[in-house]
Amino acid sequence: ITEIYMPSITVTGTKLEYTVDGLSPYVNYTVECTSSNGEDYCDSNIDTIRMPSDEPSGPPLNLRAEPSPDSAILRWDPPAEKDQNGVITGYLIKYQLSSDPSSQMTRTVGAV
Repeated sequence: ITEIYMPSITVTGTKLEYTVDGLSPYVNYTVECTSSNGEDYCDSNIDTIRMPSDEPSGPPLNLRAEPSPDSAILRWDPPAEKDQNGVITGYLIKYQLSSDPSSQMTRTVGAV
């Protein structure tokens, strides 16, 4: 999990909420709020949030298939850490005859 610095935002008037857009999935952010009466700012209230996970933005890496007479062992590495967007809980495996795309089979590895 990555922590990212957020720039300061000034909210004027009597608003009591603000939406921060464009945050990255599965990243910790520290948020801070302080008040002002126009003269100066008081102490801050600080909270840390973790954004929810999202679907991976990149594929598994280094797929390797080792054939035997009647099966194949598939091995791979997880997506790059920056592309995981959360904890990877499983993988979807698809395979088919190269000469017959309609023969596609699907298997799930882990809890997808």
